[in-house]
Amino acid sequence: MPSLAIVAAALLAMAATPAQDPAPSAAIPSLFPAGYLDADGLGAALKRLSEAYPKAVRVAPLGKSLRGRDLWLVTLGHADPASSERRPSILLVANLEADHVVGSHVALGLIERLAAADGRDAETTKLLDRCTILVVPRLNPDGVERLLHAPRSDFRVNLRPLDRDRDGRSNEDGPNDLDGDGLITRMRVRDDQPTLLAGEKDPRIARLAVASKGEKAVFREFSEGVDDDDDGRVNEDPDGGVDLNRNWPHRWTEFDPEAGAEPASEPEVRTLIKFAFDHPEIAVAWSFGLNDNLKSAATTPDDADKPFFAELSRLFNAAHAGKPAKPAEAEPPAAKPDSPRPSATVSRVRMQARGGPRPSRPPANEGAQGAPPAIDATTDGAFSEWAYFQYGVIGLASRLWSTPEIPEPAKGQPAVPADGEARWLHWNDHVMGGRAFVPFKPFDHPTLGVVEIGGWKPGVRLNPPAGQIEAIADGHATFLKELAARLPELTLSEPKVESKGGGVYQVDATVRNPGYLPTAIAQGVRTRKAPPVLVRLKPGGAKLLAGRALTKVDALAGSGGRQEFRWLLLAPEGATVSLEASCPKAGRSPRSVELKAP
Repeated sequence: MPSLAIVAAALLAMAATPAQDPAPSAAIPSLFPAGYLDADGLGAALKRLSEAYPKAVRVAPLGKSLRGRDLWLVTLGHADPASSERRPSILLVANLEADHVVGSHVALGLIERLAAADGRDAETTKLLDRCTILVVPRLNPDGVERLLHAPRSDFRVNLRPLDRDRDGRSNEDGPNDLDGDGLITRMRVRDDQPTLLAGEKDPRIARLAVASKGEKAVFREFSEGVDDDDDGRVNEDPDGGVDLNRNWPHRWTEFDPEAGAEPASEPEVRTLIKFAFDHPEIAVAWSFGLNDNLKSAATTPDDADKPFFAELSRLFNAAHAGKPAKPAEAEPPAAKPDSPRPSATVSRVRMQARGGPRPSRPPANEGAQGAPPAIDATTDGAFSEWAYFQYGVIGLASRLWSTPEIPEPAKGQPAVPADGEARWLHWNDHVMGGRAFVPFKPFDHPTLGVVEIGGWKPGVRLNPPAGQIEAIADGHATFLKELAARLPELTLSEPKVESKGGGVYQVDATVRNPGYLPTAIAQGVRTRKAPPVLVRLKPGGAKLLAGRALTKVDALAGSGGRQEFRWLLLAPEGATVSLEASCPKAGRSPRSVELKAP
């Protein structure tokens, strides 16, 4: 059967987008978006996998995006599609942010690895026999298509029209590819409101001038563009959209257009919420995006749930490095609602012709930032937070790639910067052959005079060279199997029957959860979203004298949690009664017992 590498290689021509960089030499890794799949390429890759592994992989559209593109759902497991029986499940959602395309590729890698190991690896086969892995590899296909096609710009949102400047028109003044290189980068403007200085060691790094130290600012920096709508401002109303990892109904940010007009305002989010509530068997929800609570354990859960997050964090780090992984770099706070979010600025296809330019200014709220498009994200309104606090399951999040891999320098060479912009620039200069950063060059702007245009190419600091995806997927596949092995599980002991005389029988049975996770975490019980364990006795021809025909248990603790049950029945000798313990998140364990004297 074909491997994902073969499938992807066959699709690279389909995935090619305009404005690609020249092919790198053997010593220089490829640069995003080379090797990444667009919507057609992803759909074709999923189709190939479902055809190559029909027993384990099923692909179907979950719904439609705002612009009508398919939201693909991949179901991994051996469950009969026609059966209504629920099996413990893990929901994995990737590429919520349009510029985090690596998420969809790692998700694709996990699908291929599990499917290819089915029937060959006992652990994987057992996993697919007992549970189901539900994968939404790309929740934001509209935004990804916008990101991948020229002129390329940093684009994180969907294509929801927004009127940021409240002039009655939407998205009419976005960035422009002024220098015609097929990219939207940054523009340094020297005007009467400067806020920034070029770094002393590296002028590519801009920093705020400190007035108390007598420093004098020289320029402002913002997205490349012009005043398309002649209102005296530049790039104040770009294309799109709503950030699909900020639109979930938990700690949703009010009055921020990119969080949506209301929680779950976007069809992609509503579709997934409905799917989640229609599938109470989901025990863990895991996102691949710009949040992370696995490299360092989440700090916000209920005290009763914190040990689970800590253990899963330990397993995650061990799966990737054999030892605890280096914590993710500290990230700056997310922008406040009244601050710019450079990641949402996008390009327009061309400059609009106008008769006689008039002086225009950059957006008043952008020049003070001075930073390249943000590579951080807030957890407010994030999928993983909603999954835990509102849906009531273990909510996990993986960043996938947060800092560039740089070889140790040769003896006598300067040390590699530990973090920050200097480390990224070192990676650009010494690993990527200078291809990730466009040097700043003068440009005669039609209204602002001489400016400098340059900066990071879109997406290169969020998506690793395509050749590194395999290693990332390997570590995540190892963790996924560890995670699946720790899902809750129900076992019903062999019932014990004792005759009490006169046709009366006592039946005893014990329900256990040998899985690591409980059948419902504390937050799931609190929100009443977690289904209980149901213990049923079907007496058949017997008469139930004591005990309940149906007992509901809110939660059964993991690692051997148990509860004992007893019934008294009046029945003729040889009658058969049925017992069953079931929970959507933990499976089903049926038993039958014949009532007779020992």
